[in-house]
Amino acid sequence: MHSIKNYSMSFTGRGSEYFRIWIVNVALSIITLGIYSAWAKVRTMRWFYGHTFLDNHSFSYLATPMQILRGRLIAATLLIVYVGTSKFAPLVSSLIIMLIGLASPWIIVLALRFSARQSAYRGLRFNFTGTVGEAAKVYLLLPILTIITFGLALPYVAYKQLHFLASNYAYGTSTTSFTGSSKPFWTLYLFTFLFLAVVWGIIGLEIYYYILTHPITTPQAKKQIIGAAILFAVLAFYVTIPIAIAIIKTRTINLFYNHLHLEDVRFHSTQRIRDVLWIYISNLLLIMITLGFFTPFASVRLARYRSNHLEIIAANLDEFAAQSFTTTTAVGSEISDLFDMDIGVA
Repeated sequence: MHSIKNYSMSFTGRGSEYFRIWIVNVALSIITLGIYSAWAKVRTMRWFYGHTFLDNHSFSYLATPMQILRGRLIAATLLIVYVGTSKFAPLVSSLIIMLIGLASPWIIVLALRFSARQSAYRGLRFNFTGTVGEAAKVYLLLPILTIITFGLALPYVAYKQLHFLASNYAYGTSTTSFTGSSKPFWTLYLFTFLFLAVVWGIIGLEIYYYILTHPITTPQAKKQIIGAAILFAVLAFYVTIPIAIAIIKTRTINLFYNHLHLEDVRFHSTQRIRDVLWIYISNLLLIMITLGFFTPFASVRLARYRSNHLEIIAANLDEFAAQSFTTTTAVGSEISDLFDMDIGVA
């Protein structure tokens, strides 16, 4: 009987090294009018995968630039047709959006399957086995429940979507399972809602106090006070919403990994909200100060933090049997990227 071991993930990439890749990718993508972006994505993914280690073995990204390019050309064509018809034929553009919405379960499954099958560890590919029917339930039908309940069902919908993801991954012949319940999601979303309610309540009181202490004597003064109040409220919204998203995302990642099982293999994620907030805020400020040139360093900071706070708990990582998978297309992945579909956990 093998003893249980804790295998720590690690990320060895450096920001200065990735900066050279990033700046070349940006320059060539601009020069080639975006065509090189497919090669840029593959270079980037292979670099990040190749610097992510588990038990002294790195991960591999197996997709080719042509797979990515074909998917992007199809996705870009859809986007161009949508933008081109939005002014002259709004009914056609609306039909395109409706069709993409109806096809979203298929797109999501394709994207998840492509991403998984192009990822490998020790020469063995991952896979995603979820079906379009299952995706339709959690990404099309359940969101209707959120609308009907005016958002009250959002924690349950988030739980079901995470359960769908966590229960349908595979590594070789081993499949994943998820043992979490919906209770932590209700707690998480309630906490986030209370956070926003308290902060916005305080901001509202501050605005109200400001109006009381600044008597309106002229129409010009009224415009200035109303304008200042609106500006302050908008700034508060754009500051607090990213914080709320960071809270939900960080906690969701922990819930995903800490209740995920791959046969006898378990995972342990220890990301902390305050750490992630600091990384997000400091990255944003440094990107703004450097006019975007800190972007590659920001990506490396986040990748290193996520790797350093994830452990795999197993007896032996060598005992998974090899299994080959058929090639899939990148169309779903690229359509989901272009139309900003939020898929996955990280």
